[in-house]
Amino acid sequence: MTNATDIFGLAFKDYMEGQTRESILVDINISETEVLPVSYFFRDYSQMPEWEKLTLEACRGSVLDVGAGAGSHTLYLKEKGLDVTAIDVSPGAVECMRQRGIEKAQVKDFFSFRDQKYDTILFLMNGTGMAQTLDKLKDLLLHAAGLLAPGGSIYLESTDLLYMYEEEDGSVMIDLTGDYYGEIIYQLQYKSHRGEPFKWLFVDYESLSNVASLAALDCEIFYRGENDNFIARLSVAGQVPNKK
Repeated sequence: MTNATDIFGLAFKDYMEGQTRESILVDINISETEVLPVSYFFRDYSQMPEWEKLTLEACRGSVLDVGAGAGSHTLYLKEKGLDVTAIDVSPGAVECMRQRGIEKAQVKDFFSFRDQKYDTILFLMNGTGMAQTLDKLKDLLLHAAGLLAPGGSIYLESTDLLYMYEEEDGSVMIDLTGDYYGEIIYQLQYKSHRGEPFKWLFVDYESLSNVASLAALDCEIFYRGENDNFIARLSVAGQVPNKK
């Protein structure tokens, strides 16, 4: 087995070349290995879950799609006539997006990204993850706020993982002296390639709202799912989000 950091890039390249039935294995330190079909990243609007559809319909003006992957969300917004910039740290993913017709796709780390102001910033598919830890979430939100145009909105997806620590009797087993329970470790494998382990953050809404207030952002629930997942809408405190 070889080490490769751009697991998504390798998988997306194969998909674009016709290998459409492959999957990525996702090792998670708090649960069993999950199988993630590569085709999931190439879903069209009709195949997206309700919360993604609602969020995409709420997008306005110039849009920044953070961690855009294969670009499915970007493509839909572009087809609607919106001005969308897509960024991802995976060179292979960005090359895939460009092949799919997304000209404004860039290999960029969000924390070093400096560009124009945006009316809408998207962090879909658990976009809080790139903060890695709860302590660093404020930095993520502050940087996002600095990229917002007046009246702009940030849409951020996450899931409260508390349910994964519940015992059969309903009690919850969490070490309150340890790391935040939503800080997990992922490791990806695609065919014979294994990526390096990396941290990823899942945050509960109350914690997100508290951190948002420290970043001078208003926070509200935009969508709450049945499986502890949610979409939060954030805006600069005191500004009324532009929903037109």
